[in-house]
Amino acid sequence: MKYTDAHCHAHELPLDELGSYGELFELIVAVSDDLESSLRTLKLAERYRFLHPCVGIHPWTIGEAEDLEEQLRGLEKLVAEGGVTCLGEIGLDKAFVPQTIDKQLEVFRRLLDLARDYDLAVNLHAAKAWRLVLAEVVAKGVRRALFHWFTGPLDVLREVVARGYLVSINPTVKISAKHMAVAKAAPLHAVVFESDGPYEYRGLSLRPGLVPETVRLVAGERGITVEELVEASRENVMRFLGLE
Repeated sequence: MKYTDAHCHAHELPLDELGSYGELFELIVAVSDDLESSLRTLKLAERYRFLHPCVGIHPWTIGEAEDLEEQLRGLEKLVAEGGVTCLGEIGLDKAFVPQTIDKQLEVFRRLLDLARDYDLAVNLHAAKAWRLVLAEVVAKGVRRALFHWFTGPLDVLREVVARGYLVSINPTVKISAKHMAVAKAAPLHAVVFESDGPYEYRGLSLRPGLVPETVRLVAGERGITVEELVEASRENVMRFLGLE
């Protein structure tokens, strides 16, 4: 049995570690942080066939970037050339970088226009901006969206699901009651799993290798088999990426 990882910063992993995940994963969705990492992610996907690349501009990088327009044009060019099916990691962050929210919105809206025009999936960051990100995605008419590491209110979760969008669950269910509540409440057709690795969070080192344990924990809480949860999340990831 192989797993899927719906949100991983593969370009930040050592190559020997990244290569080893081909034994464990059928598919790892590799997100990017800016134009430079987007280009690297696309190259990695040529080398590792289990990687599915996303290109994008992470909201954390926006405040420090002096070349945003150049980056946006570069991403638009990559999409226009074909071969890109997903934008990510893109979105808004009111938790860690609220001071740049106006610029974040400007960049996000432009990338959502790109997603709508080319019918791309979007792999979303929405820390403390769940309602706003959902409203923007809906307003732009984007068809396929994944809300990564969802810890928002359950009423927002219900609307996300009603819109046909997905939420991803990661290893922090071990230490976050709020995240586990989402993992239990979301219907099977809306759940995928992720690592968000490599990332350190409250003493937990997030890596793709933790995905199997995460699936086991959630399956136990939901009272279903690991196999059932693995298959459901696989189908959801494939549908999200248009790989059905």
